[in-house]
Amino acid sequence: MAPWNEEEDKQLSQVLKRAKRKSTVRSILISLAVVLVTLTAIFFGAAQMVNHRSLETLTSEWMYRMISSPNEYESGYKDTRGFLSGVLETNTYKIIEGVPIPWDQEWTNYNEWWFPFTTGAYGGTSALTVSDHELEQAGYEYGRQYNPYNGQREMLYYIPEVDYNGKIFNDLSLLSEMEPGKLAEMSLSFDQSYSFEEVRDMLPAGVRPVWYWVDTYGERIGFQFESRDDGNGGTSYPLPMSGYGVYGFGNRPDYDKITPEDFVDSVQSGLSRKDRYYEEYKQIIENLKKDKAAPDASDVRILGVVVTGTASGLASLQGQSYIRGAVLGAVADKY
Repeated sequence: MAPWNEEEDKQLSQVLKRAKRKSTVRSILISLAVVLVTLTAIFFGAAQMVNHRSLETLTSEWMYRMISSPNEYESGYKDTRGFLSGVLETNTYKIIEGVPIPWDQEWTNYNEWWFPFTTGAYGGTSALTVSDHELEQAGYEYGRQYNPYNGQREMLYYIPEVDYNGKIFNDLSLLSEMEPGKLAEMSLSFDQSYSFEEVRDMLPAGVRPVWYWVDTYGERIGFQFESRDDGNGGTSYPLPMSGYGVYGFGNRPDYDKITPEDFVDSVQSGLSRKDRYYEEYKQIIENLKKDKAAPDASDVRILGVVVTGTASGLASLQGQSYIRGAVLGAVADKY
């Protein structure tokens, strides 16, 4: 016979049940606290990581734009962040003799490489090409390009020594059709490479150089430089360079004080970051330095220049023997 009675047995059972409930509640509360602390740590850590990645992406895009976007500046950005990923939207503008022109919107996705589920913006835009009967009749294999956001003309660039079958734009004649005070930018492609000092000296008054196109191409081999069989018994010739693959320097508010050293420094700084543009920076360095250990300012040869001015001022470029091609870009009114 048990040393306790039935009533005592019930009381003991209730005590044990209460203790079990307390233990269960305590375990649940501890588990919830652990989960909350863990989730807080995860989200805080993720926020720090995505903030770091966002800043890296913003810096990377800014540095790359410095050498790859002629006369184009950043006007602001919007950063849409998700978990360990985000989308950086950047707005840019051009400056023509002190007048800003909204120009482009760029989206850049970023994320931690090991995280597969990312927030992103996909798709994109490209320059508009309008059918031009006169150009087609003249045998051009390409047309004029226009900005998809504002309809302004995009500039083109012609590499010296490359055979374009004589199909090279020279828009200097268009200046006479414009009002004398109209503001414009224009890309000038030279007949050969020149030093920075030579370019500064040979441009006439009334023409403001705002961006210098640098020879970063190495040997003239490949579809960008050589004609080829078109498969129909004819010949397909290289097309002029547009936005991609054109590198230079000058995108600074004090562009009148820039030097070739700025370009070398920008490329070397970009290379050291080892970002998404690493291979481009590496190729530029290789083509600049050739057999040397590292490039310097003397290796910077200028293939062309982007200039701004009034229509009447730019007209002074007419008849200059060093100009192989001249392509009109954006235009604006002074007031």
